[in-house]
Amino acid sequence: MSLVFGALALAVATISAQSGATPADDPWRIDFRYAPPVWQTSICLPDDWQKTIVGKDGSLLYDYPGRFAGFGTRITFGLRGEVTWVRQTLAAPRVPIVQTVARVGSVELQTEAFAVAPAHPVARNRVNLEGDRERGQVRPTNGGMTFLELSHHPARHDVLIVRLWNRGQASVEVTPTLTIESQSALTVDPGQKRLRIGTGTELQCVEAYANVESATNRVRAVFTATTLKPGGQRVLAFCIARGAPGPVLLRSVAQAQGLRRQAERFWRKLDLPYDRLEVPDAGVQALLDSAIRNIYQAREIKQGLPAFQVGPTCYRGLWVVDGSFIMEAMAYLGRLTEAREGIQYLTSFQRDDGGFLLIDGHWKETGIVLWAITRHARLTGDRPWLRAIWPRVERAVAFVQQMRVTASANAAAPNCGLIPDGFSDGGLADRVPEYTNIYWTLAGLRAAIQAARWFGQEGDATAWQREFDDFYATFRRAAARDTRTDGLGHRYLPIRMRDNGEIPPQKAQWGFLHAVFPGKVFAADDALVAGNMAMLHSVEREGLVLDTGWLKDGIWNYFGSFYAHAWLWLGNGDKAARTLYAFGNHASPLLVWREEQKPRGEGAQFVGDMPHNWASAEFIRLVRHLLVLERGNELHLFEGLPPTWARPGAVTRINHVMSEFGPLSLEFRVARDGRTGWLRLEPPTRTPPGRIVLHLDHWSGRSGVLELPTHGVVRKRLAIDPRTPQSPDDRNFLADVRSAP
Repeated sequence: MSLVFGALALAVATISAQSGATPADDPWRIDFRYAPPVWQTSICLPDDWQKTIVGKDGSLLYDYPGRFAGFGTRITFGLRGEVTWVRQTLAAPRVPIVQTVARVGSVELQTEAFAVAPAHPVARNRVNLEGDRERGQVRPTNGGMTFLELSHHPARHDVLIVRLWNRGQASVEVTPTLTIESQSALTVDPGQKRLRIGTGTELQCVEAYANVESATNRVRAVFTATTLKPGGQRVLAFCIARGAPGPVLLRSVAQAQGLRRQAERFWRKLDLPYDRLEVPDAGVQALLDSAIRNIYQAREIKQGLPAFQVGPTCYRGLWVVDGSFIMEAMAYLGRLTEAREGIQYLTSFQRDDGGFLLIDGHWKETGIVLWAITRHARLTGDRPWLRAIWPRVERAVAFVQQMRVTASANAAAPNCGLIPDGFSDGGLADRVPEYTNIYWTLAGLRAAIQAARWFGQEGDATAWQREFDDFYATFRRAAARDTRTDGLGHRYLPIRMRDNGEIPPQKAQWGFLHAVFPGKVFAADDALVAGNMAMLHSVEREGLVLDTGWLKDGIWNYFGSFYAHAWLWLGNGDKAARTLYAFGNHASPLLVWREEQKPRGEGAQFVGDMPHNWASAEFIRLVRHLLVLERGNELHLFEGLPPTWARPGAVTRINHVMSEFGPLSLEFRVARDGRTGWLRLEPPTRTPPGRIVLHLDHWSGRSGVLELPTHGVVRKRLAIDPRTPQSPDDRNFLADVRSAP
């Protein structure tokens, strides 16, 4: 068995060494300095019904939710004696074979956990509209969680390979154990090679166990003690069979090792959209590749369509806003059919009144779906598709208009003429007069107006523009009334209209940031925007905004992408790039994010799922937008290029990434002396942009922009100053925004 522990860490360390900075002061290094103290990782196959999770300690976790590390079943390998955790890694960013190392005295305990994969990758996106229906695969409980009915599923197998290695100078006796904790009934097989968990799970052991120790909700299989000489090893293997019963899969360690090689081949050959974005930072590239893989691991086929789900446990399902951004990320990477089928699945939830409301009080979901539909149409350039789905858009806009009528029933209400009392989410509960629903409804209505103009529905565009103008004017009057001043003198708009000053100003400001981008509701020099951004900047911790989500004094990790995108849209690409790295450094070393966690050293509390694939999508989106950003009829390049991506020998590639103007490709290659760069650009040809603008600030040693040809292959030689550019002061940038004409 070949173990490749530490390969990723070595690659990242090499990049850091080339930059010449130490980890403590290097903002351009991915080293997971802010990783959560406890993490978990998915090892399941793409579109898998079985979402197996591996804990930080190497335990296999099943049957969410439950009492054992949050799961109904936990399976853990160990040794007699005190076990000390050492490290955990992946076989590779694209290969979810989880490798965990621990020690008991001089004995090193190495485990590898993986899902048994087909001998050959299945054809991508082959969907049977009848045979692949849910059939009760995931049923919601009253608490909003989900549970699996295993009898409805084909057999699925996970394998755990364990290597015990005496690293000491003296012989040592080891007694292996395998502990099963479960809320289901545990049954011991008389043949001492199987343990049954409930009715749909069986643990199969290659080597018979010597005896079993039983307690309430727990069984520990104890294996024969062995004396390991110095350098001596012992290898064991186990299989966890889930779903429909079948024959024993695993009969030898050699077979387990063969299945491991088969799994690695499967993942390395799998047709996922990896090489669309190639960057010269190994740490960022690893996070990109892992993000893509995790999105497909969390996905399921429902009603014959791909359902892009947020996570494998508490967020195993459709969330309108999360799913919309995941589908945009997939469209960028060329998976247009899958993204469209995801949009089709999303729009199937439209209500009879035209609205979308999967979460009670989430009036914003109608605006989000309007944005998602129209964004997909623009990325694909498919006017006939938009025309076919336009009745859904019209019904959704009519629902927006009706919401405003409903909100106008009480002239004394603070949200009169806006949106009814709603649920903010992202840190604030209750149904109250608030702004997140207003922000996203404005953004969705604006997107619908632009789409109507794009394919010639001028009547709709004109009528809806009148609605938008009145809606926006009503919002600005309310915003002027509700604007507050924080303790540092920043003028900001709280999310709740009836704000008593006890809620932190930054709480639940995600809707505001989305209104900046991608909603594009505000002008870049808007004083409301400058004040809110200054307020958020003042409460940064670890490069991200503190205490904006559900976890008190916590960090909502992928809120960092919302924050970075706002900076980018406002013209501060350098700040956006630095925030990308802060966001990346809050991932675990296994390249996934928890939704929310505490700052380093301040506790292990957390909120939400892990892996969290809205975070995955946001990382993909942010890298794409730092390199390529549409601004109206213009295409802007390298607005947020990190300066280390222009170091000597660096190569950045974009391979047929989708834009509103069509797919584009480019390669930017820096000479070994760092003084020259060569850009090769294949502009989009479907609808050529009016201008293509290359930004030079913060990475080239120069300032300003270059305008590039919009037609034909572009080849450009660029002079670069290899000295590291200085980053601007964000406070000065905000002052410039406020003073702009």
